[in-house]
Amino acid sequence: MSAITGWVSVSKIWIAHDIGRALNPTLARGQVEGCVYMGLGEALMEEQTFRRLPKRLSHALVHKFPSILEYKSPTSMDMPEVITEFIETPDPRGPYGAKEVGQGPLLPIPPAVANAVYDAVGVRIDEIPVTPEKVLKALAAKKAGMNPRFGPDHFPNVNWPESLLIPPPWEGGDGRAINDVRRQAASLKEKVFSK
Repeated sequence: MSAITGWVSVSKIWIAHDIGRALNPTLARGQVEGCVYMGLGEALMEEQTFRRLPKRLSHALVHKFPSILEYKSPTSMDMPEVITEFIETPDPRGPYGAKEVGQGPLLPIPPAVANAVYDAVGVRIDEIPVTPEKVLKALAAKKAGMNPRFGPDHFPNVNWPESLLIPPPWEGGDGRAINDVRRQAASLKEKVFSK
């Protein structure tokens, strides 16, 4: 991390993943390290920027650069050394004790990079990708005595609907939510009109 240029470089990543039981350790390691690659790209360079079309056309948002040539993704030269550790605590419900080794290892990478920036220079970047421009803006705010961060300062208020409760088969569930009011109303209406 350079406080002069704002450039973030990652030299090594350690990742541990509770895989349950590794049925094929080589493929599982490749999956975890592929997730690290994807997470690092998301954290440092992958970005979509949009522009609004003129009102006379449609006023829609479209990609600012409609070409994959401007969409940056890490190359093999950008990848740091990755140290991967498996934690094997078999899951009695998984096949032969296996658990997830899909996209889960991707999730901790962007916040880990953002926290590493904070540890290095004392500024929070709450928006990915963590680019030099964002780091320099946060450093300028810190120097001016303002809040040393870049990005939104709060999560937007969202009126989320009630979560659906779907019991698994071993608890008597059939794949349907037990608290889905709309489905229950439709089922009741169907029973009333079928008589």
